[in-house]
Amino acid sequence: MDYRPLCIERRSRLAWWGFTLLLGAILAHIILTYLGAFVLGVFIYYATRPIYEQFADRIPYPNIGVTIALLTISLPVLVLVGYTIAVAISQFVGVAPDIGPYRDLLSPYLNFPPVHSPQDVITLIANNPQRLKEIVSIGTIDQLLGSVGMYLEMIASGLFKAFIALAVAFYLLRDDHKLAGWVQSALGRNDDTLIAYGRAVDQDLKIVFFGNILNAFVVAVTALFAYNALNLIAPSGGAIPSPTLLGLLTGAASLIPVIGMKIVYVPVAVYLGVVAGATELRLLWFPVVFLLVSVLLLDGLTELILRPYISGRNLHVGLVLFAYILGPLMFGWYGLFFGPLILVLIVHLARIVLPELIHGEPLSPSAVGRDPIPNPEQPDPTTDDQPESEEESTDTDQTPDSSDESDD
Repeated sequence: MDYRPLCIERRSRLAWWGFTLLLGAILAHIILTYLGAFVLGVFIYYATRPIYEQFADRIPYPNIGVTIALLTISLPVLVLVGYTIAVAISQFVGVAPDIGPYRDLLSPYLNFPPVHSPQDVITLIANNPQRLKEIVSIGTIDQLLGSVGMYLEMIASGLFKAFIALAVAFYLLRDDHKLAGWVQSALGRNDDTLIAYGRAVDQDLKIVFFGNILNAFVVAVTALFAYNALNLIAPSGGAIPSPTLLGLLTGAASLIPVIGMKIVYVPVAVYLGVVAGATELRLLWFPVVFLLVSVLLLDGLTELILRPYISGRNLHVGLVLFAYILGPLMFGWYGLFFGPLILVLIVHLARIVLPELIHGEPLSPSAVGRDPIPNPEQPDPTTDDQPESEEESTDTDQTPDSSDESDD
């Protein structure tokens, strides 16, 4: 018997496997290098997919539909960032004339020149040209250029990562059905478990990410109207600063469950309390009212009622909380999105695959395991299939083989 064709085939397969592993390693290195951008792109994809699905069939050009869907997310973010910068600049300009006493107090220690206006700069240079040489030296210029270059590099890196994230989201929105079809035909041949696992993960990621965006929008609108309404009854000199901006920032901070909004309204409540205490103690009622409205209306309503209904249907709210808290601590800024993604992968692995792997049973697409920590607000989805599983077990127990095995 000639074994040469078999050896040639094995060598060919080994060569192809080596080439595949090499390309896979290169691809993994690229993804790990820009992991934050790719994770952000996945988040944008799931956050905008329900919006795109609403008018995908009405627009004959997919590129236009995807662009409109992405603008619904990116434009509010750009407006919020621009509005925050504008308010910060206006506040700084308003406070700048009042920093004179602090500058005079610190100038002996920090060697500040006595400059109060542009005319003072010209006068200082005209009277003491040597002072200009001390200020504008080669070392100072190098330090200034180094700082400017570092900030420009950070801005360029951030813009590049944002471009990658938008590109990933764009092509996932446009061609996700093609990618799903390829995975199902090429990788999931006769593997119903892989297909069921992928669908479960896809459904929960859609609920978690889009649900959080929807929750943030509702919180932002509610906080915006609540803070502006509170300013109508605020005492003179003790009003909420920039209530519209604080409302929008409260909505953005609500992306982090439980503790997110507290990052915004607790410092504001402390500020209002300090201002009221320094002005007149009887004005402390307004910070108390502000704190009660923030805790009961915004924090309590959204965390106890809205968030479990929108983004916690299939996942325990506590698990989602830990995912949002531990994610940024372990992975950095993109952990805010990577943490929930890992959580969804783990939960459905424990539901669909892990029990059968542990017991050495054949893999099946049904969720034989229960959620590790089921959401108390929603019924366990596995209990809906329990009557069918009991009927199947009853039928199998009536067969001679299964009865013999049970007797053994």
